[in-house]
Amino acid sequence: MIDIAILGLLKDQDLHGYELRKRLDELPGARPTVSFGSLYPALGRLERAGFVKAVTFQKTPTPPAPMSGSLAGELVAFRALRRNAAGETKRGSRGKKVYGLTDDGDRRLHELLVDDNVADDRDFEVRVAFCHHLAPGERVALFRRRRSELVRRRDETRTAGGPRRLTTYLRSLMEHDTEAVTADLAWLDRLIAAEEAAEPTGATEAGGAEKDRGDN
Repeated sequence: MIDIAILGLLKDQDLHGYELRKRLDELPGARPTVSFGSLYPALGRLERAGFVKAVTFQKTPTPPAPMSGSLAGELVAFRALRRNAAGETKRGSRGKKVYGLTDDGDRRLHELLVDDNVADDRDFEVRVAFCHHLAPGERVALFRRRRSELVRRRDETRTAGGPRRLTTYLRSLMEHDTEAVTADLAWLDRLIAAEEAAEPTGATEAGGAEKDRGDN
């Protein structure tokens, strides 16, 4: 899941680690699991694999000293700037490392997005967030696989427990799960219908021209 999220965000735009972490917070499915403690090891692993690269380092500019109107005030501000610059030199600060996607990373993202395994809920949510990078037919296939998985899950929930007696609360939880799956199935049906209805204008016009020539 974290690989899909990182690669998907970097396909859209080069980002430094802090901004990448903020974008991950906005992704459904990624919010509870991604922290700075997990992000940077994942970035390092993806970089070693050749999927991610450092494209540049952004240095934070030192703000100019404010004009105080007095020689003594400006001298104090100048000394403060010198101390800050000396501190940055001692720390060896190079600024913020900006990450970008490699060609291999682009191919890896595609592999992850079209993977047949659609059972993990958070993984699927993140894949949907970046499925605009897929062809329409690939998106429909992804949604249909997920739909089949949810139908299987719903049928298992309905038959769970068998003849044994269920408590009121366990039955309520099972009903809640069934309602949630039913809502997800309706959502997927809308996505599939929208994809299948959205034919490229050029293809439609070309098809009409071919039909006209055939009629003539």
